[in-house]
Amino acid sequence: MTKRTKLGLEIEAGLREAIAWKRGEIALPVRIVDPFPAARVKAIRKAVAKSPKEFEHRFGVPARTLEGWEQGRRVDVAARVLLTVIQHNPDAVARALEEAG
Repeated sequence: MTKRTKLGLEIEAGLREAIAWKRGEIALPVRIVDPFPAARVKAIRKAVAKSPKEFEHRFGVPARTLEGWEQGRRVDVAARVLLTVIQHNPDAVARALEEAG
């Protein structure tokens, strides 16, 4: 038998924990991520830019990507974070991007 590594043991422990959670034997902390609807993306964009091209110029998100989100394509977690920050403080995002060069 090969020597079991620390990493391997941690993976096994994690799998045992996941199985116990699935069976309802233990409770684990969870975070429910609300869907990011297309209408919200569009509302954010309209609040800070007249068009997807203007949004692209200001925040660096390709217009085609933004249009996809506005049409219901999945918004990943990084995009959710960016859109949320843009919604709350668009000038700070634009300024940070300008400073980053």
